[in-house]
Amino acid sequence: MSAPFVSFKPAKYYKGKESYVGFFALDPASNQLKRIKVKVNHVSGVRERSRYANHLVFVINQKLYSGWNPLVEKLSKNAGTTIRQACQKFMRDKSDLRPDSLRSYKSYTNILLKWCENNGIADNICITFDKHTAQRFMQSLAIGKSARTFNNYLKHYQTMFHYLIDCEIITENPFSVIKPKKADIKIRKMIPSDDRAIILDYFRSRNMNEFIVMMKLCFKCFIRPKEIKMLKILHINYHDRVLDMPPEITKNHHERVVPLTDDLMDYFISIRDQDKNRYIFSAGFRPGKKMMATHAISNAWSEMRSKLKLPASYQFYSLKDTGITEMLEAGVPAKYVKELADHHSLEMTEKYTHRSEAKKILEWNRLEF
Repeated sequence: MSAPFVSFKPAKYYKGKESYVGFFALDPASNQLKRIKVKVNHVSGVRERSRYANHLVFVINQKLYSGWNPLVEKLSKNAGTTIRQACQKFMRDKSDLRPDSLRSYKSYTNILLKWCENNGIADNICITFDKHTAQRFMQSLAIGKSARTFNNYLKHYQTMFHYLIDCEIITENPFSVIKPKKADIKIRKMIPSDDRAIILDYFRSRNMNEFIVMMKLCFKCFIRPKEIKMLKILHINYHDRVLDMPPEITKNHHERVVPLTDDLMDYFISIRDQDKNRYIFSAGFRPGKKMMATHAISNAWSEMRSKLKLPASYQFYSLKDTGITEMLEAGVPAKYVKELADHHSLEMTEKYTHRSEAKKILEWNRLEF
């Protein structure tokens, strides 16, 4: 049976030429007990010095038994915070994120906490989670994961531990030494107009008009699938013929105003009298009280692609890539496409075209599905 883990040795009064109160505390840097001395020679008189030293012993031991560690206290203001407590604090402070982002944050944070629990370190202070521990953790995550997924995990934990630095819980980010993997090449591919026509006929033949509306929102308005899921009837501005998308449902947390084409407005007018708090696309892709299932769009798209024997590189999100590319090639300036596509930078938008000179501006809503 192994000896119990010791994090300190109680204080005692040591008399002699150098009188002091001595005790041992765990040094988080070396994970070894380190002697600490508090000199009491400055108190004159043997009796007074003894009284002072014994009181000091009592106070120090009370603090040691309650979890105090002066070596941890020197590191940073809140260095006594455990990994479990840090995870809980991080999630409390992120509770105002939009639902999809919050779910991702919870998942990533719970994976870290579970790994720490399995390795018996969840209740250790955060400073003990060093770069070597971070590397072991990321190596365990890398098994069976794509480079893109690995990098998403890494980005989350770098963000989380940078937050702990801001909170004065740690002083260095253990994930900063880990380099992202070379990203996988996107398998998404542009969908040419002939194949788009075949896809359109497929969904028309099954009376899936609502799904066609979602495709057009992605192709013409560059609205992402996760954003489509969260759209509500109250986001439709009938007067200005736009979608007013609040920051809590957009990927980049920017408020977006998205112009709507006539065919999209025709559909939205048909649901105008329904409860404004209903999701535009719920069960069966029709308006409803509950948000559409997470994989509803991808499942319907995959089934179509399988039946039509179309390549796997034709993804639902390919509609957005295709629409952006065709709009740029039609001559719409990249700065306008950037705003509509909600890109972080103009460089991101310009990746969709190789043309150095644009044609004359053509209105975006003249694109044909």
